[in-house]
Amino acid sequence: MNSKGIGAAAKRWLSLGICTALVLPLTSAGGISAAAEGSKVSEGQRVLRIGSLWSGEDDNYFRQQFTDLYELQHPEVTLEFVTAIDTEKLRFSSGNLQAGQDNLDSMRAIMGGDKPVDVVIGDSTLLKRLADRNLVEPLQPLIDRDHYDLSNMAPTVLEGIRELGRGNLYALGPAFTSSALFYNKKIFDAAGVAYPEKGMTWEKLFPVAAKVTKGPGDVKDRIYGLAMNRFAGAPFWDMQSYLSPLQLAMYDNTGEKMTVNTPAWSKAWNDYSNLVKKQIIPGLHEIIYPNEVTPLAVDLFLTSRAAMVVADYSYINELTVAERNASLIKNFQPVDWGIVSVPTFAEKPGVAMGTSLGSLMAINAIAQNQEDAWDLIQFVNSNEVAKIKAHNRYELTARKDYNKSPEKGLDLAPFYSQKPLPANDPAMDSLQARLPGITQINDAGQILFTEVYQGKRTVASALQAWEKQGNLMLKTLQKHPNEYFDLYNSWPEKSAANQ
Repeated sequence: MNSKGIGAAAKRWLSLGICTALVLPLTSAGGISAAAEGSKVSEGQRVLRIGSLWSGEDDNYFRQQFTDLYELQHPEVTLEFVTAIDTEKLRFSSGNLQAGQDNLDSMRAIMGGDKPVDVVIGDSTLLKRLADRNLVEPLQPLIDRDHYDLSNMAPTVLEGIRELGRGNLYALGPAFTSSALFYNKKIFDAAGVAYPEKGMTWEKLFPVAAKVTKGPGDVKDRIYGLAMNRFAGAPFWDMQSYLSPLQLAMYDNTGEKMTVNTPAWSKAWNDYSNLVKKQIIPGLHEIIYPNEVTPLAVDLFLTSRAAMVVADYSYINELTVAERNASLIKNFQPVDWGIVSVPTFAEKPGVAMGTSLGSLMAINAIAQNQEDAWDLIQFVNSNEVAKIKAHNRYELTARKDYNKSPEKGLDLAPFYSQKPLPANDPAMDSLQARLPGITQINDAGQILFTEVYQGKRTVASALQAWEKQGNLMLKTLQKHPNEYFDLYNSWPEKSAANQ
């Protein structure tokens, strides 16, 4: 079925589908759709099996988002949902069912056998692993055969998927998340500083942020040049988001050795801690909120306490709603704002924090029903479905023509031009499942980073302490995966806080 070939009758079906999807009971049991429960398939119907790594309590969300409209249009096709790992069992199990288990093995189990799934749904990490092993079908031959139009697909989606597939297109995804750099024009104009430009690196943006920073001084009058999110948080966690394109690992993927005492980590901590010290970026507990708290009081950008902020697509709606209701908000002045692409690292050009692909849909290389699998993928990623989904102010459709900003005249290109974050190392995901206590290494890092920007430590001594502390924790976790470390009290002789 061609993306352009859905006629008037089909469009009427789509309209009916929107209404019907709101009232139809959507149930599933054990990972199988209600239509196929108990393997009861009517004579003459074709079965299309859809596989995913994880299941929720049911598949309602996925069905509402992706398949209800398709089922209404294709009564001759019965959809079966099959999940590799049942999360209900994880909920009620006292143990960790993932421990020592490779999720890829679980996925391959439902992709093989006598009844392999036809369509595979997954994230970037899963798709990359499947593509690397030739377990999913290249889509370009089918795209060329059916003249399936991809001309208005966001570059973020197409190029991101091609990168996962070593230049080949192994999947399509109907939606994605992306961020932009929002800037306050009034603050820039008052400081006589040119607005940020698209394609900037962080190295070039930081001096700009310094020029529009107003502080130190009275905290009530302070304006931060930049915030990594709209709410005041802990700098260490904001730094983690900022560094995400670089994929700097805290420890190796076997969980045996820390990997933080390196030049790359040193540069990252030096750069970011200096921004906090100079109050260009908010520090922990530095912000004083007004006595009369309004719904906007905690938003640094909307209250003009940050000249720039990194925020996702949904923030446009927040800004326009606030502007429409400005007369109802005490002491509120609407922000005159603009957006550009999020800055990137010179080492990772074009790869931006806050940008990731949504549910990617691929065809199993040994699918028994490849044609219906391809038909479903075409449909879910079609212009017609994108037009419907674009009414959602909190998500971007891959068909960029249909994303409409509530802010008249705003160019949404900054959301489409970035590359998504690289796929995670699957060994790291398995490691965190095997050693749940390993997340506390982040807590040790936060303690030490706070001491750095407070002037109590040098970066070099902090990273050395983090390495030492982390190695002690890793050694313990190999024997006791759920060990709890009281970094202030229980381990005084080993604690990062007392190194």
